[in-house]
Amino acid sequence: MPYIRRVPAVERALRILEWIAERPEGAFPSDLMKRFDLSRTSTFALLNTLKAHGYLEQTGSRGPYRLGPRWWALAARAHPERTLRELFRAEARGFSESIALVRPAGDEGVVIEAVAGRYPLIGHWGVGERFPLSASAAGWVFLADRQTGRRWERIRRTGIARRTAGSLLEIAAPICPDGRRPYAALAVRLPAARASLALSESLRAAAARLSLRLGAPAYQPYAAEPSELPLRRLRPLEIAAFLEGPWIARLIGLRADGRPYAVPVWYVWERSALWIAAFPGSRWPHYVRAYPRITLLIDEPWPPLRRVRVEGEALPCPFPEGTDGLIARLIHRYRVDWPLPHHNLETFQILPERMEGQRGLMALSLSEG
Repeated sequence: MPYIRRVPAVERALRILEWIAERPEGAFPSDLMKRFDLSRTSTFALLNTLKAHGYLEQTGSRGPYRLGPRWWALAARAHPERTLRELFRAEARGFSESIALVRPAGDEGVVIEAVAGRYPLIGHWGVGERFPLSASAAGWVFLADRQTGRRWERIRRTGIARRTAGSLLEIAAPICPDGRRPYAALAVRLPAARASLALSESLRAAAARLSLRLGAPAYQPYAAEPSELPLRRLRPLEIAAFLEGPWIARLIGLRADGRPYAVPVWYVWERSALWIAAFPGSRWPHYVRAYPRITLLIDEPWPPLRRVRVEGEALPCPFPEGTDGLIARLIHRYRVDWPLPHHNLETFQILPERMEGQRGLMALSLSEG
């Protein structure tokens, strides 16, 4: 039998991917070091390589490693619908309302997967449920790609379809594996009185994440080609709605020697203030306590490319609902499902002294001479 040469580093990388694939909640480097008897240097070399190529991704700078968009894009090419269902179930855990995954079938929409929310008897979706495309917000997501008129233009512009059905409100967002054409829809159905701009933001963000994980180079639903995004300021209500979305902020401040630093942080927007938390081992709380004046930059990575800049002081302050309440809010907000450490958790309150937001891009013109 001829000798077949194998590459140990490749075998280790594949075993790591397979092991993480069995753990939707992800794995920490310490877990991998123990499971595969690896040194710290080898572990981080493998993780950084897989992360750089998109086969793994990490939640925050200290979070667990999970399968990345490159992995899911490969799986989607072979089994698109099965891959989408699996990704949908992971996203659905972050919603308190009943949520459905809908695919078009001729002139109908079909629920191919559904997860019951906190109120399972209200807004219930049934797997296999069918309805005319014209009679549901999920169906409107697909019709907006074919129809003309004010309603369809609004859906194409906002990336969200909303439809009232009696006392219930349906909200849906397109999932676009190519970044532009709707392949499926993410939909919720709930009493109109419980609807909020934050829910629409979360639904659209979830649809964008699913699209990017399925291989979309960017998320710009309905765009025939990359479109211009005229620059304009966000109004106060638009800023407040944007801050409710599941974005990661960049905290910018000064070290004791005057050099700037920037770190990604999770935040909660509550009672006209932002709350950020530092976990054990973080260095930036020392900088903040010495120089509390900071800037937070928060932006979305897909059109309409909104971003908000917050300036103020970050002061040590307990969260109104206590540490457990803050942890619960962060877990729900950022769709994390592993136990976060709460011992020695430091919390800071930021009361904005200046807050401004924009959307779109500034057009640049270059002239010779």
